[in-house]
Amino acid sequence: MKKLILLSLLLSFSAYSDCLDNAITTTAMVACYETQLEIEEQKLDDMLNKAYKKSDWIAYEIEQSQKYWLQYRDAQCSAIYSFYERGTMRFIAHPSCMVELSKQRQKEIYTSFVEDW
Repeated sequence: MKKLILLSLLLSFSAYSDCLDNAITTTAMVACYETQLEIEEQKLDDMLNKAYKKSDWIAYEIEQSQKYWLQYRDAQCSAIYSFYERGTMRFIAHPSCMVELSKQRQKEIYTSFVEDW
């Protein structure tokens, strides 16, 4: 299971990295981040489903924590977007923040609820 998750992370990182390496414009970079965000959100949903199944007696609490985490992520990334109000960096900083926090959340869910103790 751990090897499969690691392989999945490495493959998606490679495509993501290639996309960013080839992106010349801000618009192209934003497209890379948006594509990666869709991938990371799907991985997060998959990880949450594993957590719900493995820790079914606390599924409601996991669900509630996810609801509040989404509010945190959105607020944090909006603050970063506002911080860069005077330049095009804001258009990259926001989706980059969303991607990075989603990756962190996957790890949190895995280590807290999915990984064998």
